[in-house]
Amino acid sequence: MELKKLWIILGSAVLLLIAGAGGYYMGKSTEDEIYSKEKELNVQLNRSELGGMEKVEGTIYVTGHKSPDSDTVCSAILYASLLNQLGYEAKPAVLGPVNQETEYILQRAGMETPELLEDVSGLNIVLVDHSDYIQSAEGLQDAEIISIIDHHGAGNVTTGHQIVYDARPLGATATIIWMRYRNYGIDVSPQEASLIIGAILSDTNHFLNNNTTFADREAVKQLSEPAGITDIDAYYQEMFKASISYHDMSDEEIFFSDYKEYESGGTKYGIGCINAYDDDDAREIAGRMKNIVTDSLAATGMDMAFAQISIFHDDLSITYLVPSNEAAAEVIRTAFGDDAVFDGTSFRIEPGISRRQVLVPAITDVLESYPKE
Repeated sequence: MELKKLWIILGSAVLLLIAGAGGYYMGKSTEDEIYSKEKELNVQLNRSELGGMEKVEGTIYVTGHKSPDSDTVCSAILYASLLNQLGYEAKPAVLGPVNQETEYILQRAGMETPELLEDVSGLNIVLVDHSDYIQSAEGLQDAEIISIIDHHGAGNVTTGHQIVYDARPLGATATIIWMRYRNYGIDVSPQEASLIIGAILSDTNHFLNNNTTFADREAVKQLSEPAGITDIDAYYQEMFKASISYHDMSDEEIFFSDYKEYESGGTKYGIGCINAYDDDDAREIAGRMKNIVTDSLAATGMDMAFAQISIFHDDLSITYLVPSNEAAAEVIRTAFGDDAVFDGTSFRIEPGISRRQVLVPAITDVLESYPKE
């Protein structure tokens, strides 16, 4: 009798265990289904912002700023590819010749340089990596602006209609586009992954710039395997070698290879960014830039200009600034004080500074504070 009771008890326990396990797995299955539905809903919610683009007729051109750098070129290619995968007709474009670092990134990814656009009047345009007319294509005021994807401060490009405007304070525009791929539920191809990594490493100087964020690092971390880049440090070193290789280029071409124009407090100014390997290299380039920066004013119509020569690799972080005239020199003195040491040709600042994060805001603060007539 006792044995019979024992078997009944054991049988009941087994049934309870089976029922509990079944409930657990049913619960887990339900959780997976809920997660899947939530993910699908998030994708639909994010894609809904593109509804207005259904009315767009003709090709959508995606372009970055003048004197294109790696982030602006790669971002144009990436966002055009994303739009195409979402069913829109899009093409990347550049507004000038690409530099040697960008050429290396494109070749590494097996991608071609986008077509050159000289005038965008009447075209459908998506702007990446900028939102200022002065930095953009000729004819932009007569173009149909569809979207702006940027990581700078808000520019002066305006529209009379709704657009997708995604501006985030991240290290690279390519990081924003990577996040948009994820939001739209689109997988990144190995080629696209390689472009994103190259753009981020370029614009953050291998994470040395103070504009680097968790999102930039995470993008590189997650995309290194699909991109087939097993050694990020080695890859950046090859990029850096390409970036300081200015063979067959005149001093003027070097100055304008990564050049942007701005306007603050009624003053127009330009900044040309140049990479150098060490102090000796930087000072040698600074000497060559002295006359080029001054002469650029007549060609560009700017009131002042600066050559920004940067050393960003390993543990080195130094910036040299060559002013075009005394007015430009005074702006640097006012902006940086004793942190900027003048040697008669250039101001040396250590640690180095970012054009976007530090130099432009500092110049803006000075120019906006000047008395205005």
